[in-house]
Amino acid sequence: MANVIEIIKNLLPAMFLIILYIELGLVIDALISGNISLPSLGYLSLFALAAGMMAFSASFSGGTRLRAEEPRLRHAMVAQVFRLGVSERTKERSGRIVNTATDGVERSSNYRGTFIAPMLASLITPIMVVAVVFTFDWVSAAVLAISIPVVPLTVGAFQRAFRPVSTRYRASSRALAAQELDAIQGLSTLSYIGAGKRVGRTLAQAAENVRRKVMRYLAGNQMVLLVVDGVFSLGMITGATALAYWRLSDGWFTIGQAVTLVLLSSIMLDPLDRIGQFFYIGMGGIAATREIKRFTSETPEVVDPAEDGVLAPTSLPIPGEVRIDSVSFAYEADTPILRGASLRVAPGEHIAITGTSGAGKSTLSSLIQAHHRPSEGSIFINGVDISQVPLQWVRSQIAVVEQTTYLFSDTLRANILIANPAASDEDILTALRTVGLDDLLARLPEGLDTRVGDKGLALSGGEAQRVALARAFIKDAPILLLDEPTAHVDLESERQILNAIDTVARGRTTITISHRGATIAHADRQVELKEGELR
Repeated sequence: MANVIEIIKNLLPAMFLIILYIELGLVIDALISGNISLPSLGYLSLFALAAGMMAFSASFSGGTRLRAEEPRLRHAMVAQVFRLGVSERTKERSGRIVNTATDGVERSSNYRGTFIAPMLASLITPIMVVAVVFTFDWVSAAVLAISIPVVPLTVGAFQRAFRPVSTRYRASSRALAAQELDAIQGLSTLSYIGAGKRVGRTLAQAAENVRRKVMRYLAGNQMVLLVVDGVFSLGMITGATALAYWRLSDGWFTIGQAVTLVLLSSIMLDPLDRIGQFFYIGMGGIAATREIKRFTSETPEVVDPAEDGVLAPTSLPIPGEVRIDSVSFAYEADTPILRGASLRVAPGEHIAITGTSGAGKSTLSSLIQAHHRPSEGSIFINGVDISQVPLQWVRSQIAVVEQTTYLFSDTLRANILIANPAASDEDILTALRTVGLDDLLARLPEGLDTRVGDKGLALSGGEAQRVALARAFIKDAPILLLDEPTAHVDLESERQILNAIDTVARGRTTITISHRGATIAHADRQVELKEGELR
């Protein structure tokens, strides 16, 4: 219904122009016959004003829809990123997703908000013109009707011819964005291995590749404009003028009707004018829309039961228990990671899971968090099968500290509140004291309002891990999952982190995944993940 209203809004300027040109023809005939009246001039002025107002209203309406469409598409992209979950990171480069969610959304919303309705309206306009001309000369109407199929046929031809161009341009643009994001995120690595210049040259080559595709894109646009302006537009006006002169010479037209016919034929050029926009806005928008549709229609590896109306459990059979029951899992069918692994962690127990690198420890952590589903077996949290309840509920029961903590480019307060937005400053201070970050808070120039930098670069690795523990503390979940929490810190930082873990783990069921002796020494018992089994 909204699209129909937009089409009608875009038809109104043409409708009033048609009325204006008809009235102008009548005024011309009245002037020639000497029967001009003041009301006729008044109507002419009124229709001219109305046509201008309708044109302004249509352009304003398109801008309003654009402003509404862009946030909607961005929200859909972000919602899909969260819906697809962590597993999507291994399939799609972040830079490509970011490019689609920014430049792609802008192009698609511009296409949807300011192009589709005007284009459809402009395709209807020639039919209205022919219908009006038919009321005073069916021969002229028949001649003009012959030109109506030219526009859709031309649009279809250009779309087929230039779709590969726009698709290649969008693909190369997304690839460049992904490469640039990788380079920025890995800047320190590129610096200390001395690869900055080499990667810079690679980026320059990729940018040049995009530039060439843009030039081909724009060259095609100029060719479209040349064909439209130089052939169709000139041909239409010339043909209409010749037709009007012929009908006037034969006595079928008055001078006013001849002028009206020529002016009405100019309205039929509106869809041809849109073809120039079609190439730049339309083709780019269509390619971007396809990208967005492809991404937002992907089915996540783990489908949230909440999408089928499943509600969070109202009772917990065994609060604090984690049970892994004969779980098997493989990323590739012929390479199993877990083979019937089983484990029970009692409420309040601290268990350490060890194993060699690549044994599947982090995969097991991912399964517990419901980022993947077991191919066989089940995982229970609080006595509830996590495959049968909403993902949000599962993750609300677990506080996770990974081996690499991600801190957002925001304040220290915001980075902790992300785990519990309802927490007060006093809660945050308690959490920081609990993990031994009193000294950090004391030396920060703006306290909790100090910005921690991109990925927390203002903090040391050990401090960042303890901020993650503060998040876990303030989340107050019954289960604490630690995945190599001391993997990338020095011995002193490890000691501080382990002391913080001891404090945060009190009263919580804790699973520590690690191969470092000092880290697993604090557990009540240890199990080894070996050959896909927990022993």
